[in-house]
Amino acid sequence: MTVTALILGSGQDGGSPQVGTWGDGGIERSASSVAIITQDGAALLFDVSPDFRMQYQFLASYMGEVPALDGVFITHGHMGHYAGLVHFGMEAAATESLPLFAPRSVLDYLSANEPWATLITDKRLAPIEIDDATATIGGVSVLAVPVPHRGEYTGTVGFSVLVHGRPWLLYLPDIDGWDVWPAAIDTIADHDVAIIDATFSSLDELPHRDLLAIKHPLVSDTIARFAHLTKTTSIVLSHINHSNPLGKADAAITQQAEDAGFVIARDGMVIPRA
Repeated sequence: MTVTALILGSGQDGGSPQVGTWGDGGIERSASSVAIITQDGAALLFDVSPDFRMQYQFLASYMGEVPALDGVFITHGHMGHYAGLVHFGMEAAATESLPLFAPRSVLDYLSANEPWATLITDKRLAPIEIDDATATIGGVSVLAVPVPHRGEYTGTVGFSVLVHGRPWLLYLPDIDGWDVWPAAIDTIADHDVAIIDATFSSLDELPHRDLLAIKHPLVSDTIARFAHLTKTTSIVLSHINHSNPLGKADAAITQQAEDAGFVIARDGMVIPRA
């Protein structure tokens, strides 16, 4: 079965450059989002970022048509992962009963707060809880994978995409750290592709912020823990903050990651199922 993942955005929630950081020489990235395109043309969207408008245009260009989304999946309630839902309202795309798959905590948050609540009451979005259920669309199945991450508003999940019942791709853009998720190694090893959190490379990247309060695993820790898996799992480092030099050709962390067999995400990257 032909299935393709398209990385629409490889940046942290604010993209790169972020507001106020233009001209810093960083790699341009839109906020984290991935599309899954199935053999029969179904298009699934994982996270709906603030950059959705241009990401959707890229998806349409890749598919050669204006795609009708068959479902959207939201990992959690931090702004880079759901704010693009505003484009499904009456002022913009005006969808009708678009399936919205998310954990119950996310659906409760959206239902209790505007402008998201109106998208649901006006039936622009059709919320479907995915905590303990499997969503099957276009021949692929999707499972929610709970992970520890800052829960100011909602809980957090990653999503496992299964083809013919076998785990193929793991989308996990946010997690507090690998040491607080005992299932990390086994879960990543179970998948052919794992698109995972690579927000920061150093605790010194943002000298005006306490990065210990913005919990994410450092890329060096990710490399140390999972390098032995890269021979069988394509581990794609994504959700990269504007301050993170990962991906720059002259950055030591780029060389370290590539030498260890990791793939560094970029906007527009295509990942076909082998």
